[in-house]
Amino acid sequence: MAASILIALTLAGCSGGSGRSTDVSVTASHCAPGWHAPRSGTTTFQVANRTTQTLDIQLRATGGQLAYAEIPTLGPGTTRPLTVTLAPGTYDWQCASLAGLIYESNPAKVSGPPVQATPGYIPVNPDDLDAAGYTYRTSVTNGLQTLAGATDQLQTLVAAGQIAQAQAQWLVAHLDYERLGAAYDTFGDFDDEIDGRASGLPMGVDDPGFTGFHRLEYGLWHGQPVATLTAVAGQLDGYVHALVAAFPHQLLLNTDLPLRTHEILENALQFELTGETDYGSGSNLATIRANVDGTQMTLDALVPLLSQRSPQLVTSLNKGLTGLAGLLDTYDLNGKWVPVEQLTTPEREQLDGTLGQLLEQLSVVPDSLRLFVVGAD
Repeated sequence: MAASILIALTLAGCSGGSGRSTDVSVTASHCAPGWHAPRSGTTTFQVANRTTQTLDIQLRATGGQLAYAEIPTLGPGTTRPLTVTLAPGTYDWQCASLAGLIYESNPAKVSGPPVQATPGYIPVNPDDLDAAGYTYRTSVTNGLQTLAGATDQLQTLVAAGQIAQAQAQWLVAHLDYERLGAAYDTFGDFDDEIDGRASGLPMGVDDPGFTGFHRLEYGLWHGQPVATLTAVAGQLDGYVHALVAAFPHQLLLNTDLPLRTHEILENALQFELTGETDYGSGSNLATIRANVDGTQMTLDALVPLLSQRSPQLVTSLNKGLTGLAGLLDTYDLNGKWVPVEQLTTPEREQLDGTLGQLLEQLSVVPDSLRLFVVGAD
């Protein structure tokens, strides 16, 4: 098949294993032939790649889908430790080259007493994320169309001098944007133009580089002239429509989705629950509520993959998101949200605790969807 490929690995078992060291050579047609399994417990394998190619190395349960340890990038001529706690059972090694050639070792049996083993996981091939990426991109595309309609209406109300109605519509439009959380990095400069903050700008809120929703928020809630507000609203609407046109050509990395399920609400905890992004509307809790929807949209795209690997995690996350949404909704008083600074200490602690607990659960998602990618960290 690829006779020119010659791979050499050294696997040394220690620290709770059998104490034996085993040198194993891997050729083009075999991965770690003759390797000796340690006894149950914790073992550190010293994995050495003496080839000229980068390899992906996995230790797997024989006859199943689960992997227990992996070095996704083992460069030529390098040695790296691989520590894992193995329960009694049968395991084998899988070696893959950058050329896409995959080889498996003969199985070997780990014997010994039962132990609390390293949890197994089903590696995700990047192709597995294609469907999730397509689902999410479709959701973002639809959300952008809704956003454009909302900023069109916002611009009209501002130009007509209907400030109270414009304030209400500002919140509608801003929340439409905040529900697109996982796509922020994809938007590039548009995100700063549409939803940037004044912090760090030389002139603060008066800086010409301060644009978008928060610039309009500042003007609407600080009584700025209609002519000024009209110019800001028109600029915002223009940026939104430019983003709608640009998004089909922007790169949304499917491999980023598992991370984004955690990062959206992590940013909410840092910037919204602290009130850092309040420029007069007092709507930070509403923004967090929209971020919950954005997290749910991201999670929904990943459910087919997560359900196969950890259905209990999907159930727990859906329950946690529903619980946080319900708690936030109690601060929506007929469309007027309680400002963060008006929260009592017990209320703030409850929100902090609920959001923090959910973030701990969401942090499991990337590990549950660990990628099998030759050449990836």
